[in-house]
Amino acid sequence: MDIPAYICLTFALLFIVSLIVVKKIRVPFTRAHSILMCSTSVLWIATVAFGEFVYTAGNAGSCSKYVGCLTGFTGFDAFEHLVFGIAATLFIIWFSERFTRYSVLPEKIWKKVLVIIALVALLSVAWEIVECIHDAVRLDILHQPLRNIRLQINLLDQPTNLDTMGDLIASFVGSLVGVFVSQSTTVTDVPSGAQ
Repeated sequence: MDIPAYICLTFALLFIVSLIVVKKIRVPFTRAHSILMCSTSVLWIATVAFGEFVYTAGNAGSCSKYVGCLTGFTGFDAFEHLVFGIAATLFIIWFSERFTRYSVLPEKIWKKVLVIIALVALLSVAWEIVECIHDAVRLDILHQPLRNIRLQINLLDQPTNLDTMGDLIASFVGSLVGVFVSQSTTVTDVPSGAQ
């Protein structure tokens, strides 16, 4: 196995362990979300740091045998966006529960799910816009050689439309996973000494 596959498996195992811990120790709802939000955010930061500083070295030729190439619809970049969707969803829910005065989430569950998905989609689109602006500045203003068709080198943040759409879809799926995880960690009966 290669290192990107190990990173993906490690994230999955640590995420599952944090879910099991939250379910087994039966902590209150806000504390469960604090634990999940913090653990998922740390794992997302570690995943992005690995993807940006270790795995890439420019996205040309960065491919993994098991995870796939860094660019395109799938691959490690899509995994980073999937983890972002989960972390952003858990953060939105945690923030809304912790600071109810500033909450934008309605009471009805179906409305809450739609608002969370919309907020994560807004964050994802904003990130893709930043990548597009970064590419435009490097190509049109700085005139950096970011593409070489003959050598098949593509150092753009958004090399194709398929890459951009894959990132957005992975963030969307991550938000759905985050909502599902959030709802599955809701504890109705908390032991009397746990609060």
